Amino acid sequence: MKDAVEKIREILLPKIAEENLYLVDVKVLQGKRIQVFVDGFENITINQCTILSRYLEEFLDKGGIVPLDYGLELSSPGMTNPLKVPQQYKKRIGSTLDIVKTSGEKISGRLIYSDDEKVVLEQILKEVKKKKKKAGEPADEEVLPKQYELTYAQIKSALIQFNFK
Repeated sequence: MKDAVEKIREILLPKIAEENLYLVDVKVLQGKRIQVFVDGFENITINQCTILSRYLEEFLDKGGIVPLDYGLELSSPGMTNPLKVPQQYKKRIGSTLDIVKTSGEKISGRLIYSDDEKVVLEQILKEVKKKKKKAGEPADEEVLPKQYELTYAQIKSALIQFNFK
């Protein structure tokens, strides 16, 4: 189904760009169930999903890419799905991420930088209540958070941490 995925990508990319959005992922499951995930820096609207879905259906209904009894789901990737493309990371600067590296190592931190090749996470330090110092006692040493620079090739999965406090 890689051929179908590539054809769907080719069909959609110009229309997605026209809508000022970006393609996150295309999946073709069991040969006829199509899932397309699209997003934008200003989020994607239901109207944009409808426009893109109808646009893609025009091509799929002609046949040849997938069976005519296909099912199509076109939506935003959702908040619980892993980040997949650089644009998603750029949109989430300031968010806390849980990353699993390809080595298996797990890292959590605040996303402070993202470009087309890498991301930078900053360790989140827990606040510790400071005791009042007596006159003449040395001040506590300031602990600086660690920073982790990762290329996208080093990232196996990245999930956004949600804090509902």
